[in-house]
Amino acid sequence: MPPVQGTGKAPNIANPNMPSASKPGSKAPSAAGAKEAAPESAAVVAKDDPAKAIEKLEIRTKAVNANNVARVANSQLTSSEEKLHPLVSLKTGKTLDKFPETSKDLSKLTLINIDNMLSALEADRSGNEAAKREKLRIQIGLKPNPA
Repeated sequence: MPPVQGTGKAPNIANPNMPSASKPGSKAPSAAGAKEAAPESAAVVAKDDPAKAIEKLEIRTKAVNANNVARVANSQLTSSEEKLHPLVSLKTGKTLDKFPETSKDLSKLTLINIDNMLSALEADRSGNEAAKREKLRIQIGLKPNPA
């Protein structure tokens, strides 16, 4: 950057894309503030116990893959009597509790069961009971109910 006229020094302009270079002893927050806090805390956790962070990521990755395979298989079912391929929790990697055996059994689920399954799949849980049932149908890989 060219020097400021008459001073011989380059201007001190902060670049918002670069980390702030604070002076020693200064505790001024950076421009990103809260945006940096979340990634740093995740990084701190991973730094403290990288094996645990890798294990969690591995469980989640395997669960996502298993759920995608189950969704594809479920999307090919042609009867409400055919057995569903169960989905697994993204947090534990275990089959979802109270998972329906068939698409017909979806109507027998309680709202609490539906909420728990959507939560374990980290899916949107907003809306009334009918909307949540429909979201679960789609998460399972079934076609939406016709209007």
